[in-house]
Amino acid sequence: MDCLDTYLNMHLSYKDYYIMNNDYLTKENVTPELLYYNINSDVEILLNRLCISPSKQGYKYWKDAIYLTILNNAGYMSICKEIYPNIAKKYNKTAISVERAMRVCFESVLYDNSKREPDYIFTYMKNYLLYPHNSELLAKLTELVVSKEFQKIKSSFKSV
Repeated sequence: MDCLDTYLNMHLSYKDYYIMNNDYLTKENVTPELLYYNINSDVEILLNRLCISPSKQGYKYWKDAIYLTILNNAGYMSICKEIYPNIAKKYNKTAISVERAMRVCFESVLYDNSKREPDYIFTYMKNYLLYPHNSELLAKLTELVVSKEFQKIKSSFKSV
């Protein structure tokens, strides 16, 4: 039984990886407010580097979706059955309108190469996603935000 408990506790969530890879957070000092602030800050850096305007409707939906995904301890949330409805309820919209706004938010970014200079984030997105669905985008964006590489280079993005 002891081996089974150890095995089950080895599974780390996105939240655990985020705390482990973030220089400013430790298990002892993390609070919900500090975690919320850091995740939102990192997601804003990421979306701004992808040239997504904060005025787009889908921008705030993506921030909420990534935040929900990181804080989910189960490891996986259904985008159609859990994430869209939660966001729709928060903003008094329908789940379909949330899905559409999130998709439209990324269309111009991923398919218009004329105004982009290659950088780490854009190259990461283009290498892994050709014509992505929102669920694929959410997974890759979340993995990127919690990654050690992103945590190392995000300070250079803040000044840009």
